[in-house]
Amino acid sequence: MSWPARFAAGQEHPRRPSILLIVADGWRGQALEAAGDPNLRAPHLEELARTGVVFSRAYTANPACAPARAAMLTGRYPHACGVHADLQPLPPDEVTIGKLFAEAGYATGYIGKWGLDGAEEPGFVPPGERRGGFSFWAAYNRGHRYFDGVYFRDSPEALRAEGFEPDYQTRLACDFIGEHAGRPFFLVLAWGPPHPPRTPPAPFDKLYEPARLRLRANVPGGAAAEARQALAGYYGLCSALDACLGRLLDALKRTGSAEDTVVVFTSDHGEMLGSHGLDLVEAPFEEAVRIPLLIRYPRAGRGGRRLDTFASSTDLAPTLLALAGLAPVEGMQGRDLSAHLVGEGPRAESVYVHGRLGTLAEWRMLVRGLDKVVVDRQLRVTHLYNLGQDPYERRNLAFEPAQARRRDEMIAILRDRMRRLGDRVLPSGLKIRSS
Repeated sequence: MSWPARFAAGQEHPRRPSILLIVADGWRGQALEAAGDPNLRAPHLEELARTGVVFSRAYTANPACAPARAAMLTGRYPHACGVHADLQPLPPDEVTIGKLFAEAGYATGYIGKWGLDGAEEPGFVPPGERRGGFSFWAAYNRGHRYFDGVYFRDSPEALRAEGFEPDYQTRLACDFIGEHAGRPFFLVLAWGPPHPPRTPPAPFDKLYEPARLRLRANVPGGAAAEARQALAGYYGLCSALDACLGRLLDALKRTGSAEDTVVVFTSDHGEMLGSHGLDLVEAPFEEAVRIPLLIRYPRAGRGGRRLDTFASSTDLAPTLLALAGLAPVEGMQGRDLSAHLVGEGPRAESVYVHGRLGTLAEWRMLVRGLDKVVVDRQLRVTHLYNLGQDPYERRNLAFEPAQARRRDEMIAILRDRMRRLGDRVLPSGLKIRSS
């Protein structure tokens, strides 16, 4: 019997676990010591890696805030759940894991940046369907104001988050953990950093000296100085968040909840930070599309493992439901990763990402093994890499005659994935024409 089946049968432990889902906006997958980052100082993340499972090849479904968050909460790709770009609201009829956990009797809570209620900034999201099933609410829709920011509870009166915003939000989260230690809870803590502005609080603003930071090999020389400045602020914010993570882990221990709580640390997308001379997020390069994914659940099995199976942000919803012994709803497109927590999970052969949907710059990407292909709006190949031989994507093989067979194989697999996901396919089965 598989791990999820044993859990559903009640053979693993007497109670459903609580779930703490931590989302750090713009934290790229390469910015982990477990991923070989030579700069980052994050001892609490390292503790999480030592006691949990690191999915080293995790990808966002779409490297933009709103589409990625919609994919995480629904288990559906942005084209399917209707959030194609930032500023688009999540349709109220979409089923979120917040709703599913609430229906299962969980205490649900959301703290921080929501990003799924349209363009309003900071944005009061009223109680009801627009909150995706979350009962406790200390959040705002959009914005990145990291000092003395604002948030809302159940009335449109803005409340002040005094000091460094993630510190304040972490205190609220620790209070929530303490108040609900006796029953299963599902809490999302969505920090705004390390997304710009890259302004860490003291003492983290002096922690990294730009000149001493090691850049990725694909940062061009002309962008190096600016990249080091950006990285110093970025890493300062990461280390500040790591201190917040330490307080969360302490709160779980203090309340006796640690053994029965699934802790997930992830992000909505990465950041380029000077790689390829870019400082944006909606690009199909590894720095923008790779995300951290660390999952710790002490009762599931041994931790301290690094898995190189593919994972997608769409996988979070079915995985968390399975860990709670709940079934996924029809239409979820992600895979259940819960069996990997005890080392029994089947490996995914590929991972799929798309970006800039509905624009002339629309693209789609598929990674299979170490091969990676990117296509444009007309499904013409624009990029082809072998990530084993070229991990920094410095040699584009897309137009090399010797790569024709590999290119054709990859585009065939990508088209098949599009078909199976219903990406650019009408309910009738007809392909949507490109304009």
